[in-house]
Amino acid sequence: MLIDVSQIPPEGLDVSLPAEPLDLGDSAGVWEGPASVRADMHLGRSGRGIVIGGTFAGEVALVCSRCLEAFRFEAEDRFEVYCVAGLPPKPGEERELDPDELDVTYLEEGRFNTDHLLRENILLSLPVQPLCREDCRGLCPQCGANQNLGSCGCQVPRVDPRLQVLRKVR
Repeated sequence: MLIDVSQIPPEGLDVSLPAEPLDLGDSAGVWEGPASVRADMHLGRSGRGIVIGGTFAGEVALVCSRCLEAFRFEAEDRFEVYCVAGLPPKPGEERELDPDELDVTYLEEGRFNTDHLLRENILLSLPVQPLCREDCRGLCPQCGANQNLGSCGCQVPRVDPRLQVLRKVR
């Protein structure tokens, strides 16, 4: 959703976004399909920009890093961002950023795109190593069967073969 900054009254603007599909971009095998995200936010004027604060809740179909099964992950958090009107620094232009500039987002043509904000916050809330459950047993290293569904019957060596040399050391 695009919000025109000129339409924000001096007292601010409350926006409630219902749950809608949100494309998260290239998944690299971490998630499947779009996320479903809803948000409540307040947009207020501040100096030459706007401050946006609120909460979001979303659901993403992640792929378990152990067993490779898809599962639903629910994310919920708060966010606050400061947006300024103007052009961002040119790509390739090198200059030192002030500490105040590290949390600044630039407005595109005087408009704010809520999709960018929600996409960024959903991606930041995803676990580094998604697990379908804490006790996920993963895949059998011999045949690749999902060990959460039952034992495959493969004989897994008890000792890592790379460590067999250590048995000779006494």
